[in-house]
Amino acid sequence: MVLGGGVLTGRFREVLLVFLIVLIHELGHAFAAVALGWNVKKIELLPFGGVAETEEGAATKPIKEELLITLAGPAQHVWLMGLSYFLAGQAFWSQDDHRLFLMHNLTILCFNLIPIFPLDGGRLVQLACHSRWPYKRAMQVASQISFSVLTAAILSLPLLPFHLNLYAVLTFLVISNYLEQRQSKYRFIRFLTARHTLESEAPLQTIPLHGSITVREAVHYLKRSYSHHFTIGHGDKRVVLKESTLLAAYFEGGAMQEPLSTLIDKRKH
Repeated sequence: MVLGGGVLTGRFREVLLVFLIVLIHELGHAFAAVALGWNVKKIELLPFGGVAETEEGAATKPIKEELLITLAGPAQHVWLMGLSYFLAGQAFWSQDDHRLFLMHNLTILCFNLIPIFPLDGGRLVQLACHSRWPYKRAMQVASQISFSVLTAAILSLPLLPFHLNLYAVLTFLVISNYLEQRQSKYRFIRFLTARHTLESEAPLQTIPLHGSITVREAVHYLKRSYSHHFTIGHGDKRVVLKESTLLAAYFEGGAMQEPLSTLIDKRKH
């Protein structure tokens, strides 16, 4: 429909350029993911952008790897604009083509860096939150930032000239953020499941916890890119509880609501 509209309005070449830029942007994400050993499930090209979807277990991957994959998309615009500068003035690439191509590249680049999920800027905010807070808390803060920026963008609409594509983009972002919020509990369970079933070689982080904290509450302290040991005060000494033991109790032992002190007593017996 968008390409057909381009034909009817005499802007087919411009629409085709935008799709080409978006495609190369998403392929940048995809090639970086494949180079790092990730599985790329699919690439969706939308009338106003694209999404490269990677494997479900991405949350268990190192943050540095996902950072490289996220930045690989915006990085494509650098060489695209450089190539356009090099070709400008050629018979097949006029100065008007060059200016139009630069405008679209800069627009897509800047738009993608806005801190709204699922844009690259939103994913960068998520990664920054994951580097600071446990998984569940990081997703909550990133979601709050995304909703705040999105709300500000919607409230600014009356100040901007009407543009159908802009309304389509904002509608897509609202739906994406709503679905992300609805699926947050499911994503957290998937994160815990992956941690439970996959062996981790991540650096060890020790977290002190009180024995009265339940197993269900304790898993909220799990942080991405780390494996964990928990030290719990028990009597006159502190007992070390491994992450694997905690997750086994969460999934297999039916002890989700039990305090950690009770879990330690059961292990002794």
